[in-house]
Amino acid sequence: AIVQEPHASGWQNAADYLAKIIAVFSRDFGVFEYPKIVVADAADGMEYPMITMDGGRDKEYRGLLVHEVGHNWFYGMIGNNETYRAMLDEGFTQFLTAWGLEAIDGDTIAYDMSPKANWYFKRFFEPTNVRENKCYYSYLSDAIIYNDEPLNTHSDGFNGALGQGGGYRHVYSKTATMLYNLQYVLGDSLFSEVMKHYVWQWKFAHPYPEDFRNSVIQFTHIDLNWFFDQWMENTKNIDYKIGRIKKGGVKNQYQIRLKRKGRMQMPIDLQVIGKNDSVYNFYIPNTWWLKPATKNAGGDTAVTLAKW
Repeated sequence: AIVQEPHASGWQNAADYLAKIIAVFSRDFGVFEYPKIVVADAADGMEYPMITMDGGRDKEYRGLLVHEVGHNWFYGMIGNNETYRAMLDEGFTQFLTAWGLEAIDGDTIAYDMSPKANWYFKRFFEPTNVRENKCYYSYLSDAIIYNDEPLNTHSDGFNGALGQGGGYRHVYSKTATMLYNLQYVLGDSLFSEVMKHYVWQWKFAHPYPEDFRNSVIQFTHIDLNWFFDQWMENTKNIDYKIGRIKKGGVKNQYQIRLKRKGRMQMPIDLQVIGKNDSVYNFYIPNTWWLKPATKNAGGDTAVTLAKW
């Protein structure tokens, strides 16, 4: 780590935190291929292979460090072209940002709440979920009003990108949300294998969106075009609701009707909690794919219902 002397007190853990970032991403996505990496104290964030420019101080700078270092995988090690398809660069890296923060610090964003901390943070900041803050919120706020953009779009097609405006912020948040939904569809184990395979197959080879799609489909031997078409090529959104609940023909039996309001179709994990706090888990698959059986906290396997 390289730090300006007046900022040194806030950068004491920078090299150690950098080592943790490299360890997490090398373990989960592919070994870091460059000979070294440096985080450097600057006024803002910017990425280059083996060196990143980062501002702030601990703990607030952790998200920036994870993001800029994550670029050493996407684009730095994979060789993505942000101008042509920014989703493969900024979008994948935004996903890595949430992934890395969760792995290192847990599912809540870390803020400095010490007596010397910024008064604004101490007064107004409450515990914030990492994944929701870094990925979901900005996408959902636009998707519910049909104001998001297709991801497979040239950077110039977003009507400007300054301050992530003109729809460009969905390069970050929608792509990250897509990848978490891919993990949801495939299950944790298969998703982990898929991402490692993609990095291994395409490192230093400059892939395009169709290369990522094909890499996943060829590795899993599953037709996932329905998934990628929905997330990458249009603005369909996920919107399901509980339409009706009524008592069944026998005691303690209920019929639950679900309704798909949005145009995107996805599998559903449904959890029902009884009056005695008993928990019932159901899995409703879609199209041609059944993910491996999932279990609840008590070890019970979810009941698989008929395909949607």
